[in-house]
Amino acid sequence: MKISSQPKAIVVGAGILGIAYAKTLAARGYHVDVFEKSEKAVGSSIRNFGMIWPIGQPAGTLYDRAIKSRSIWIELCKSAKIWHKKTGSFQVLSNPLEFELGKEFLERESNHREGLQLLDKSETLAALSIVNKSNTMGAIYSGTEIIVESREAIRVIPDFLTETQAIKFHFSTAVVEVMPNKIRTAMNKTYEAEIVVICNGYELNLLYPSFFKTSPITISHLQMLRSERITATIPALCAGLSFLHYKSYDKLPSLAIYEHWVKDNYPKHFFHGIHLLVSQNYQNQLTIGDSHDYGLHHDPFQIESVDQLILDYLNEIFDIPDLKMAQRWTGQYLKLKNNSSEWIQEIENGVWVANGPGGAGMTLSFGMAEDTISQMIG
Repeated sequence: MKISSQPKAIVVGAGILGIAYAKTLAARGYHVDVFEKSEKAVGSSIRNFGMIWPIGQPAGTLYDRAIKSRSIWIELCKSAKIWHKKTGSFQVLSNPLEFELGKEFLERESNHREGLQLLDKSETLAALSIVNKSNTMGAIYSGTEIIVESREAIRVIPDFLTETQAIKFHFSTAVVEVMPNKIRTAMNKTYEAEIVVICNGYELNLLYPSFFKTSPITISHLQMLRSERITATIPALCAGLSFLHYKSYDKLPSLAIYEHWVKDNYPKHFFHGIHLLVSQNYQNQLTIGDSHDYGLHHDPFQIESVDQLILDYLNEIFDIPDLKMAQRWTGQYLKLKNNSSEWIQEIENGVWVANGPGGAGMTLSFGMAEDTISQMIG
């Protein structure tokens, strides 16, 4: 009998990070087993906008990582026949201070980013049919953003990887114990491998509670909505409050002034970490959000007033006739408190945590796996 010399790897979690590390390990010659406690992915990887969003990442390592992820997404979507759309993005600017921030951003970043433009009011109105004409001064346009339908993509990719690479997915299989080079499932079955990579987000707490407790992490709790179909076709959208959310805008000269302005004019939005993102899927539905409340415990109750704050801001910036909501949901993701861009750490011999992209998992995961895998396998 021929014995395979192919090294083995185990990945815990079949969300976007787990998929990214499984794909990367398989490309480097490993046979990979991926374990997911649910019948299919149900966490933050399907509860997002489906945005690959390089515009939100600061120039340098993270922007380069986002562009690398973008290329991998495009190749993967084409190969697996997954719907995706190169929409680019518009950040609509509604007042002179936001437009000044737009000018500062273009002055600093135009040499570092692809397809970046600052549009005046007339150009913005010509490009966006749904923009509120009385509340628009211009927009930042970026040509790098892509939309996928994450609910479908995250569930289609495992089948494609199983067919094309040395990867096996074990759904409905909870991992209850991790040891050096070994895991044990709830059915008391053990699997061995040269490396174990844990990509199950805040559920790391179930496997390593003491380690989780002492790590610099919190949990971001968010609220989001999806509309019924609309008639207009739109690109990916955001608005002025996004200046306070993304690291790409850090240290703009007018940012501190803008933060004070937001606290005075949008105090409830600021308190709940609300900014506006809008994506459109192939059924012409809009995914709309979101809010950000932080802490290690969150009640499972959706707050109607927070949803309404999101919709109020949407209606200030855009004019979408007869917009009706079809779905509402909450999501949670692990976020680092020490401003690190990723959490790569060996907990035990051959057991690694790979986490930490926060709300940018769709944007950064494939690039993060490519950039960090050498730390794990040498």
